[in-house]
Amino acid sequence: MFDHEGGRKMNIRRHPNWNNEGVASTVGTIMALMVFLAFLSMFTSQYVPVWMEENEASHMNVVYSQFANLKQSVDIQIQAGLILGSSQVQIFSPIKLGSNGIPMFAAPTPGYLSIHRSTSYDNVSFSFGAAASVIDYESYTGGTVSLYAPNRYYVKQELAYENDALILKQPDGQYMKASPQFIVNPSGAFYQISYTQLDIRGDDSSYIGYGTRGIQTTLKAASTTTFTNLTAGDGVNGTYPYIYINHTTWYESAWNSSFNQTLTNAGMQYGTMADLEAGTADYTIISTILETDLIDSFQQVSVRINPNIVSRFSLTEAYLEVTTTELGAN
Repeated sequence: MFDHEGGRKMNIRRHPNWNNEGVASTVGTIMALMVFLAFLSMFTSQYVPVWMEENEASHMNVVYSQFANLKQSVDIQIQAGLILGSSQVQIFSPIKLGSNGIPMFAAPTPGYLSIHRSTSYDNVSFSFGAAASVIDYESYTGGTVSLYAPNRYYVKQELAYENDALILKQPDGQYMKASPQFIVNPSGAFYQISYTQLDIRGDDSSYIGYGTRGIQTTLKAASTTTFTNLTAGDGVNGTYPYIYINHTTWYESAWNSSFNQTLTNAGMQYGTMADLEAGTADYTIISTILETDLIDSFQQVSVRINPNIVSRFSLTEAYLEVTTTELGAN
């Protein structure tokens, strides 16, 4: 190489600290980091979602079993109260609120446990007695225990226990996982109906978290009354023309389907309200929207049955006190 002034040739001398091995180490470290980052990216984008989906699905299976045990426990309490005549029957049931996470990679999914009396109401009303002394009968109950799981990888689901029924709600619909105590049996040209009303009374509160919280149920009272002389009133002078089962709930679809399936399977003929009034149908079901929010609607499912085809109606009323206790985090 020549300079500009004298045209002399100049050689570029190699710096004494240059080392090819140092360059190779740097390149190797960068390649190792790239491989590690590629592996980490594949782990977080593919393996973590699958792992978390399994965790959330497993949690929902556990919660479903726990809610099923809760219903079974209450059924046992009601039977014990009816058979033994004891009102103070207490059972403890654990409920797991949230699903597990993955340390350093995914946070656990919380659960929302709620116990509220105002989220459902159940009313049964009808008339009975001789024509000269017709009596109206009414009974009101309510209350819901629910767990909402806002799953991020699995399907968002909500389990609810109300009026001794277990309901699953998710984006694609509502499903009656365990039916209420509503039994309809044909008896010749008539039908015998048994229905249980469960009144849930508790601390009316909500809990959010990941651990396990216990639900303690105490049966306060339970009784069964059987009516054999049901009467179709005129609906004008205060007497009921039909047997009314009015259930107000956020889970209208599940209750509507359950009532309809039970009555249809027993052999009753479904029809519109006009058909029931004309005597060409045995029952009808009317759903009415009472309140709406951004996600769902609060509705009343009204079952109306012709009392002239019912030879016996047995109504069980149970009053349950629900309290929660803390078991600790998992």
